[in-house]
Amino acid sequence: MAAEPRTWISKDFHVHESYSSDAPIATPDKYCRVAERRGIDEVCFTTHLILTGPDVQHGISPEKIPSYLRDIEAAQENTEVTLRAGLEIDWFPEVEREIEEILDEYSLDYALGALHYVRGIDIGSRRRAPAFFLGKELSDALDIYFEEWGKAAESGLFDVLAHPDYFRKYLSLTHEMPVSFQEYGSKVLDTFDILSSHGVGIGVNSSGYRHGIRDLYPIKGFLRAAREAGVETVTVGSDCHTVGDLGRNTLRAAHRLKREGFDYICVFEGRKNRRVGLSEVIG
Repeated sequence: MAAEPRTWISKDFHVHESYSSDAPIATPDKYCRVAERRGIDEVCFTTHLILTGPDVQHGISPEKIPSYLRDIEAAQENTEVTLRAGLEIDWFPEVEREIEEILDEYSLDYALGALHYVRGIDIGSRRRAPAFFLGKELSDALDIYFEEWGKAAESGLFDVLAHPDYFRKYLSLTHEMPVSFQEYGSKVLDTFDILSSHGVGIGVNSSGYRHGIRDLYPIKGFLRAAREAGVETVTVGSDCHTVGDLGRNTLRAAHRLKREGFDYICVFEGRKNRRVGLSEVIG
């Protein structure tokens, strides 16, 4: 059998397993076997936590978090891959207190915030996303998006915010593609200042290559502008929901970071970040 082409780096900090309903057969043990084969030495599980809205059932129930953590601990006993426990938490302003209580109660390595809904509209849904953009100039829609993204950063709840321009997933349904970072407007620059002042990082995400946009989240130019605005924390994740996608295209993310002025990525343990050189994770 031919060797699998290498598209990954040695760290993946956005991984979904079976406590996320959209990853029903992906278990920590199965991920460990793939990580061992691919030379991925650190994996952070980030199961969905959704506390309000129509997608609550797609995430872990808060009462199951102890079981989730135990499953990761059990998998750690059977592998030399370093396993981290995190959550990908949908930000909604009305549940900030509940999110805070959960983060205070459980010893997590990583709190990854996500903006999948913007003012009640699911921007990750092919059917629903167009409603956010129709009738608006792109710059006006993105001002709204980044205003909400900034509020998530200001909440102080999260270490990192995932896939910064996730709205691109179905943007082609309403706007001519491709777009450029220069079309993102001024609000994104304000958001960079918020990230920097609150010490919140950016989760570079390779799932766009599976979603059909054939690119990373965020777009070319975004990371350089963020770095120049003082954003220092960056993580890399595949956002995989099947074990075969572990690490997939994270090598592209590492090369993008290097081209845009970073020479490291960050990993988290106990909600504290540590820098790892790109040369080390690329190998």
